[in-house]
Amino acid sequence: MTDREAPTWLTEPCPAWCEREHLEDDHPEDRYHQSAVVQVPVVAGPRAIPMTARLVPLEMTVRIGRHLGERRVWLALEPAEGGAPSLVLSAESGSVLAAAIDEVLAGLG
Repeated sequence: MTDREAPTWLTEPCPAWCEREHLEDDHPEDRYHQSAVVQVPVVAGPRAIPMTARLVPLEMTVRIGRHLGERRVWLALEPAEGGAPSLVLSAESGSVLAAAIDEVLAGLG
């Protein structure tokens, strides 16, 4: 969070990774902590056969967040421009998925 005075509804300290600006008039659904967004260029496409026939470059974003008053941290992988594919996981599930991706890619040699 920025050095600005905290809104009255913010009754807990921001996690060290929170970079979201919290404002007094934030809608209750928008009251969450969010990390910096990491942008990742990827090549992706729909699940089609052959897979390589419809691949396109895509800018994905990766970020973590936690809603106010909750303990669970979530990981979001989403296109920078909106739409699909989009994936929101618990932080624990994100770690498991990252390990599985590493394992599969290690098989490439």
